[in-house]
Amino acid sequence: MRSCAVHTAMTPQYVIVGGNAAGMSTATRLRRLDETAEIIVLEQGEHVSYASCGLPYHLSDTVPEENLAVMGVEQLSAAFDLDIRTGVTATDIDPDAKTVSVVDADGESMTIAYDDLVVATGAEPLVPPMFDLDELAHCHTLRTVSDATGIREEVADAERALVIGGGYIGLEVAENLHEAGHDVVVAELLDQVMPNALGPELAAMVELHLREQGIDLRLETGVDELTEPGDETVVATMDDTDHTFDLVVVATGVTPRTELAESAGVELHDSGAITVDERMQTSVESIHAVGDAAAPPAARADGNAWVPLGGPANRMGRVAANDIAGHDDQLDPVLDTAIAKVFDLDVGTVGDTAATLDEREQSYEVIYTSQPDHAEYYPDATEIQFKLLFDPDDGTLFGAQAIGEDGVDKRTDVLATAIVHEDTVFDIRDYDLAYAPPYSAAKDPVNMLGMIGANVVEGVADIVHLDEFLAREDDATVIDTRPPEMREAQGWIDGDENVPLGKLREWAADADPDEEVFTYCKIGKSSYMATRILAEHGIEASSLTGGYYRYEAAVDSDEADAADTEPVTAEQ
Repeated sequence: MRSCAVHTAMTPQYVIVGGNAAGMSTATRLRRLDETAEIIVLEQGEHVSYASCGLPYHLSDTVPEENLAVMGVEQLSAAFDLDIRTGVTATDIDPDAKTVSVVDADGESMTIAYDDLVVATGAEPLVPPMFDLDELAHCHTLRTVSDATGIREEVADAERALVIGGGYIGLEVAENLHEAGHDVVVAELLDQVMPNALGPELAAMVELHLREQGIDLRLETGVDELTEPGDETVVATMDDTDHTFDLVVVATGVTPRTELAESAGVELHDSGAITVDERMQTSVESIHAVGDAAAPPAARADGNAWVPLGGPANRMGRVAANDIAGHDDQLDPVLDTAIAKVFDLDVGTVGDTAATLDEREQSYEVIYTSQPDHAEYYPDATEIQFKLLFDPDDGTLFGAQAIGEDGVDKRTDVLATAIVHEDTVFDIRDYDLAYAPPYSAAKDPVNMLGMIGANVVEGVADIVHLDEFLAREDDATVIDTRPPEMREAQGWIDGDENVPLGKLREWAADADPDEEVFTYCKIGKSSYMATRILAEHGIEASSLTGGYYRYEAAVDSDEADAADTEPVTAEQ
């Protein structure tokens, strides 16, 4: 083993292990802050600074291979005077000697001294233990450029593909394989897609859309075995039945790569990622960790959380560089803000979900609504479905989810800003947001969420959630407040009464004040006004939050799930 002799007492030497988003963000920021330092980047693969989030879109050639590399090794090295070494594996850290041991592409070992070390080793695919992908030529994971190009090479000849996993990556892969002309089956072990991001009610909308696009979505379906019989096909065993595919992509999640950091004795988070503080410092002096290998302070958890997303990774790299260079900086707690394209739908999420709030035993209220992405009278307005979670006592925002064809990213970002600043429903009700008919309504959807939430907190609106509604509807009077023509066009709830808003006062005059009344409309607006009218007539009524849209999505999901119980034949 030889030592790297570039380090001198007068010249600081920084070593960064990992050359993708977080690692290169650290390296380039360090150079901008210190022109004299020696900055060494060690990358195990052959590519650095590549577009990880663009990999699924290479499968359909939406993003060509040459566009996946943000900047190449030579370009980065020249622009930032970096010593970038690809094909190099870091194997061990000696924190006392402040050295890192590496093995280069030729198998030669050496040690490199550092003044500060940054671990940016990222994450690797989480593959179920029963799958030996090294022995399966047509079964893949998707994490690197080489993975994407390898799958792409098979796309032209494949006709039927299986995607295992219904999270963000799995659905993006499914869409792009479908766009490339494949029949695609998605097998998700749990009972919904995007289980870590969406509640079941909004997930149902995504599931319905996937099926409408021609994806064969199989929920609560595990893949027990993958085999290749030698005829260029893969046999997947699902529900005790064998199915034949030309291509399989395993997208069951990722796990942080921390073996190198563990050799230095760093503290690990419950997730298995490296625990870091707001300056990206680990528990070991002069070692920082960033990106998908790190668990930074988080807003949606008590303490730290592992959030393997591109935005936080880049911010972590910048903060680590600032801290190493002596600049005062720290990372704001991450919120897990994310967005995904699923065919024609955009799915945005930020902050807590109902599941995480339940886990923390945090009380919360939730509202649903559907709002147009811009003024309804301006052409091509589309609906955005919203779910907002907030404190029932003071209206502090906890989390939000949104699904629509346009404008989802804007509202998700606004809500993310509100949550990080600990704003309430009263705050977002009064936000002064940009308005012109092509871009928004005079009351932006974010403002509308605030108005609805404020009514709930103040007790002006009495709402009923769908699970309560379904449990009690048989013993209650259910009133549809929509005009008959809208009702005929959109559908209705069996057993209800259609009493349009303008006729409700006449209806109330003859109603029994002791009967339980539920009102509903398209999204909950006129049904809320109905509860105010009925209250003035001495009748207590509750409005179904989310309206008929919410109800319809749940019914459609139940019917689709019932269809899923039918046996799948090998020919399907």
